[in-house]
Amino acid sequence: MNCKTCNTSITDTHKYCSNCGAKIVLDRISLKGAWREFIGPFFSWDNNFWKTFFNLFTKPKDVLEAYISGARKKYFQPFSYLVVYATIALIINKIFPSVEATDFSDGFKYGTGDSNSKEVLKNFNLIYQFYTNYYNLIIISSIPAYSLLTYLTFKKRDHNYSEHLVFNAYIQANLGYALIVMQLIFFNLLELSKGLISSAFILISTVYALYVFIRLYQLTFKQTLYAFFRYMGYIILAFIILMILSIGVGILYAIAYKN
Repeated sequence: MNCKTCNTSITDTHKYCSNCGAKIVLDRISLKGAWREFIGPFFSWDNNFWKTFFNLFTKPKDVLEAYISGARKKYFQPFSYLVVYATIALIINKIFPSVEATDFSDGFKYGTGDSNSKEVLKNFNLIYQFYTNYYNLIIISSIPAYSLLTYLTFKKRDHNYSEHLVFNAYIQANLGYALIVMQLIFFNLLELSKGLISSAFILISTVYALYVFIRLYQLTFKQTLYAFFRYMGYIILAFIILMILSIGVGILYAIAYKN
């Protein structure tokens, strides 16, 4: 018998191919087997989804170092973990769309009767609604920037930029799963303000990310403070650069529009 993936010779007793590592499947496709394949990654501890989720809170160092050291089967792969999160987030946002944006902007309408103010409020409402509905995707698209910041902050720790992409993919995906649970419980069930939930989540995500890197690099209190202020310094620098670029683009646009 040969492996169906790489055609290497194997025996009937093999469960995995010794050459490519593919699982040897001898059974025919059935509804029961297809269902098991579908739900396996989410409801089986052996298939690593829940193991990855909980260990990223309790043993983040083990999860992060396992993947970059080559132990790819021990935990859910980071970018697959991220894709699953993005898919769930999109489904949740379609089922429970944000309806708070209009109410939020209504609070500013008193005393603003001119057309310009109404147009500003309309645009603000659209931006706010887009941000709340697609917050999860915005966070995912920001992972390369987060990774650059953490890479620069911990540059002396011998992890390259690609490895920081792995770290931040795990961190942001795990935070995303937590945010989905928070939204369903506190916003949809208990009907608390989404603005309040978002503010609390920003604090939680900052503390969690700091906690992960403290555990990963075994930082002392002094090293933690140094890393925090170094990270904030890079954020401020990035903000200043972004503002300068925005002003430059605005000036160029004004000149082009005038001409």
